[in-house]
Amino acid sequence: MINEQLAELSNLSLVVAIVLYVLAMFGFSADLASLSQRRSDRRLAAQESPDGARVLHGAAVTAGGASTAGTDGRSGSTGGLTAPTDGAGERTPGTMTAQKFAFLLAIAGTLLHVVGVGARAAATQRVPWTNMYEFATTSSALVMVAFLVFSIKRTELRVLGTFVVSPVLLVLLLAQTFWIVPAAALTPSLQNSHWLIIHIGIAIIATALSILGAVVAALQLLQARHERALVEKASAGEDLPEHWGRFGHVLDRLPSSTVLESLSFRIHSTAFVCWTFTLIFGAIWAREAWGRFWGWDPKEVWTFIIWVIYAAYLHARATGGFRGSRAAGLALAGFVAVVFNYTIVNTVINGLHSYSGL
Repeated sequence: MINEQLAELSNLSLVVAIVLYVLAMFGFSADLASLSQRRSDRRLAAQESPDGARVLHGAAVTAGGASTAGTDGRSGSTGGLTAPTDGAGERTPGTMTAQKFAFLLAIAGTLLHVVGVGARAAATQRVPWTNMYEFATTSSALVMVAFLVFSIKRTELRVLGTFVVSPVLLVLLLAQTFWIVPAAALTPSLQNSHWLIIHIGIAIIATALSILGAVVAALQLLQARHERALVEKASAGEDLPEHWGRFGHVLDRLPSSTVLESLSFRIHSTAFVCWTFTLIFGAIWAREAWGRFWGWDPKEVWTFIIWVIYAAYLHARATGGFRGSRAAGLALAGFVAVVFNYTIVNTVINGLHSYSGL
C-alpha cells in the first residue's frame, strides 16, 4: 500500500533541496570569484611595483606544482589554499563568508535530500532504489554526504563545493524531468529478494564515489596543466601569467594537483572495491534468479568494463610514468563508462535488467 502523503513529502523535499543546492552553488561560485578578483588585483599591483615583481619572480614551486610563497596567496601547507587573514579583503576567522554560508546551505539541502529519499522509502515500504529515478536521487544524496564528511574533516576541501554541487544538481534535474515515476510497489520479480538491498545498495555507493572521483580527477588534470604553465614562466624569468584569465585564478584557489591526485586515488580505491562487490553480488543474484552466474547481459558486460577500467587506473596510479594526468585520464574514462551504463544501457539496449516505469 502506497502512502501518498509521504510520496508527496518526498517530492517536495527533493524540490526544496534542489533550490537550496542552486543557492549553495551560487554561494560557492561567489566565494571563488571574489577571492580570484582580489588576487588578480594584488597581482596587477605587485607587477606595477619593482619589489612586488621580484616577489612574483621568486615564487617557489614545490615538486607537486603548488606555489609556496608570493603575493598570489597560495600556501603549500594547505595544498594551494589561502588561509584566513585579516583586513585587506581576505577572510577573517569567525566571519560569515560566502563559502561558509554556501556550506550551510549545502548541509540543509543534503538533509532535505536525505529526507526525500527516506520518505520515498517509507511511502513504498521498500528500499528507494528500484528504478532510475530512485537510483539517481539516492546516489546523488550519497555524493553530497561524502562531500560534507570530507569537508568537515578537512575544511580546505570546501573550495570544491561548486564542482561537486553542480553535477549533483544536474543529476537531480534529470531525475525530476525525465526519470520521475510515481511511487509504486515492487515488481514481482524483485519482491522478497535480499539481494536487491545488497547488490543495488553497493552499486549506488560505487556510482556515487565514481561521480565524486570524476570531479576530483577532472580538476586534477586542469590544475596540473595550470601548474606546468606557471613553472615554465617562472623558470624563464617571466612574470607569472594570467593563465586562462579568471579561471586561472579559480585554479589558484584550489588544492594543488598532487593533493587532488591523492584524494582522487582514495576515492577511486574505495569505488573499485564497491564495483568489485557489485559484480560478485550481481553474479550470485543472477544464479538465484536466472540459473547462471554470467550470461553476457549488457548490464553485466558494462559493469565488468567499468571494473576493468578502474583496475587499470589503480595499476597506472601505482606505476612510474603513468601517475598523474595519465592515470586521471583512465579515471575519467571509467566515469564515462559509468554514465553509459546508467543511461544508454538502461534505456536503449534491451536486456534482462530493467527498471520499473521506463
